[in-house]
Amino acid sequence: MDEKEAISLLMNKDLEGLTWIMEKYQVRALRAAVLITRDSALAEDVVQSKFVELYRKVHTYDPGRPFAPWFLRGVVNAAISAAHHATRFAGLGEGLQKFEELADSSPQPEAKVLQAEFTKKIRQSLLNLSPEQRGTIVMRYYLEMSEAEMAVTANVPRGTIKWRLHTARERLRKFLSFSVDKEK
Repeated sequence: MDEKEAISLLMNKDLEGLTWIMEKYQVRALRAAVLITRDSALAEDVVQSKFVELYRKVHTYDPGRPFAPWFLRGVVNAAISAAHHATRFAGLGEGLQKFEELADSSPQPEAKVLQAEFTKKIRQSLLNLSPEQRGTIVMRYYLEMSEAEMAVTANVPRGTIKWRLHTARERLRKFLSFSVDKEK
């Protein structure tokens, strides 16, 4: 089965299509949600609700457009909303859960240690961004969406996406350089 077949089955309310889509996108969606919400239980709830919503509202999907950016943008938006809600009403969670490294690891022990330290600094710096800024960074660098895909799925001009990315990267640079300066 391929993605188009799965979507076609899903549009006919066949759960086999939903199962295929869940198997294909669940890990990416969950990781993106964890990066944004900073809470694995909340991220699981977000992703689960997006799959239920997909089953109910698959008719709103335009088959002429790519599915992955459309669905994953919905996950990102829901995670941003959940992060705002959690911050307002329940305080911040315990931080990011440990998950597999996003980059290839080197067989050299020194390189592994340096990569782990760098990954930790990036995660800590991400915690200082707003949920919207984390969402933008996650879409661009983790989900590997192009600026054009981000603009289409967010229904904003490409210039807005470029501005959001620029602002988020500048804040990350600021936090990363501050943490390096603190270590000296």
